[in-house]
Amino acid sequence: MEKSLFEVAGWSEEDCILSLGCGAAWWEIKQMAENAAGELLLLDPNKDVLNWPDIEEGLSYFENHYQTRVGTPIQILHAEASAIPLAAATVDQVWLLNSLHEMDDPASVLHEIDRVLKLDGCVIMEEILTGGIHEGCGKHLFKLDELIQLFRDVDMRVDFQTSKDQEADYVKFVR
Repeated sequence: MEKSLFEVAGWSEEDCILSLGCGAAWWEIKQMAENAAGELLLLDPNKDVLNWPDIEEGLSYFENHYQTRVGTPIQILHAEASAIPLAAATVDQVWLLNSLHEMDDPASVLHEIDRVLKLDGCVIMEEILTGGIHEGCGKHLFKLDELIQLFRDVDMRVDFQTSKDQEADYVKFVR
């Protein structure tokens, strides 16, 4: 049975959410238009992709579409996911939405996630778990057992897994 990101992640209006490798963040903005959070931190190293004009365009689109104002404060962070510019234990959720497979050193990224995630926080992944090659970027896709091992190395385990759609899965990791 297919689930929405909110059904899997279930964030509150007080939660701080960090999305790594978010690109132009359209998916994240859509989520905030549907269910507000306390703060949305968007991290991507590419300033040409993640920038305020594109964020404002996304906000305008979804506010018009849903006929509501997106009230969640948004912050842009231009950095590599292996060097997150945040203090330890500052975020409630980390989102990796079709992005971990594109990162050069997933193990370093997970160590950074472990550092910035609050003790009772979670990681929400959306990935195509075929182990094949991603058509868009040409990089290796994970299989579920590979992800489980990567997260086990930072003392995290699968809390929940379900289909997002016919291609991708959601996987929720917790400590």
